Amino acid sequence: MKKKKKAVEPAAKSRGPRKRSRDDELVSGGDLITHGDLISKLPDDILCTIISLLPTKDGARTQAVARRWRPLWRSAPLNLDASKHLCSNDFKRFSLISKILSDHPGPARRFVVYSIRLHIAEKRYAEEAAQIENWFVFPALDNLQELDINFRQPFLSGRENRFPLPPSAFRLAPTLLVAKIGLCKFPNDIAHSLSFPLLKQLTLFRVSISEDAFSGVLSGCRVLESLKLQGIPDVNCLRISSTTLRIIIVCSLFERKGELFIEDAPCLERLLLNPGTGRDRETIRVIKAPKLEILGLLSARIPEIEIDNIVFQRLIPSSLKVTICTVKVLALHFFSPDLDAVLDILRCFPCLEKLYVFRHYFTWAAIENVPRYESLDPIKCLERHLKVLVLKNYKGGEEDVGFAKFFVLNAKVVKEINFQVYKEIRIDKKWMTRQLRLLEVKNRASQDARLKFGRSSASWIRCLDPGQDLSIADPFNCCFVDAPSEAYP
Repeated sequence: MKKKKKAVEPAAKSRGPRKRSRDDELVSGGDLITHGDLISKLPDDILCTIISLLPTKDGARTQAVARRWRPLWRSAPLNLDASKHLCSNDFKRFSLISKILSDHPGPARRFVVYSIRLHIAEKRYAEEAAQIENWFVFPALDNLQELDINFRQPFLSGRENRFPLPPSAFRLAPTLLVAKIGLCKFPNDIAHSLSFPLLKQLTLFRVSISEDAFSGVLSGCRVLESLKLQGIPDVNCLRISSTTLRIIIVCSLFERKGELFIEDAPCLERLLLNPGTGRDRETIRVIKAPKLEILGLLSARIPEIEIDNIVFQRLIPSSLKVTICTVKVLALHFFSPDLDAVLDILRCFPCLEKLYVFRHYFTWAAIENVPRYESLDPIKCLERHLKVLVLKNYKGGEEDVGFAKFFVLNAKVVKEINFQVYKEIRIDKKWMTRQLRLLEVKNRASQDARLKFGRSSASWIRCLDPGQDLSIADPFNCCFVDAPSEAYP
């Protein structure tokens, strides 16, 4: 039997160029934009804004979209984020940063470069140091608004471990709004001649700077609102006087014992403290801060803190007769709290509206008998002002319940008690029912009070950066309260 031959299909006709639909549009340069490409129809100034908000690598890639897009990257304000995602090779980043700065005419809005590591070899080290110095000379960085730079130094004998911050970087001082500088040596000899007329936010992270140079830098910041200090080596005393500062953030300030004096800060609203893992290192003295409203974390890790002539030694106030009436929000950190000691602290803050208690994960001394509240010796904030109480790392054991129950039964105007439950505790109906019974919520002093049980995985460190944002009314709320809750009633 003969096999039938398959019919040969006629060759498909060439369709030729696609016809332009009614919604298609020819733009300058001959690029065809379809009705679905709406973004390319936007004006150039809007496209430039979009490009400036993209990561550096993605912003540069937009030049390949179409001919119309090619000049836009060079016209857009430069957002140069030279962190690891730009180039994984630490040493190739130097030339890539230099190329971008030479190719882009500016202006640059933001220049971020982390973990700058110089080569170990002497010759290569000198070449790369010169290249870093040259970055700040490029016209692209004229009118720079935000500088975020830190180094990672080789540990070599006979050589300064901290790389000196290039003097050319201070060419940018007149236009900077935000400066974050880390792991380098500040040039002390020129500090008093520096002027930062527009700088609003300054961060110094493990920067080697003398006490005198630090004072000189602050005096040159005429509109500074936020100051963050962390791990400042080689000094044992720093003094702050500023008529414009509204926020001070202190994180494990000294490598050894030292004192921080806030001598004159008439506009200071927030003093945020993170004592870190060290002990007995820093003493903080607030001499004049008449507008201080947000304070914490007060911790036994800070051996001594003085505010308005009240000295707290490991959280124990020296006097109960002097009060601090401006503070509305307070955060406390305890390893093994004594409720009586907590109440003594509250007597010092009669106008307190929000109290955050950060409990150590592993220890909290049991409170077997809840102290009886003496109506003849009332705590003013419990009687009139305390609206919110937040307990972080609540486990629901006898010691936790005893501590919380005091506030349930005695905080007369509280609106919300937020229990941020420790991550290993299972929150179910049975656990909730038992907690409500032990806390005696039916006998609560404020019938308007709501008890919320939820989780918070956020660490204390997370509220330090939001703390620099004045639009956030309560920075502690960002790190203590960030999870769905079960509420009663």
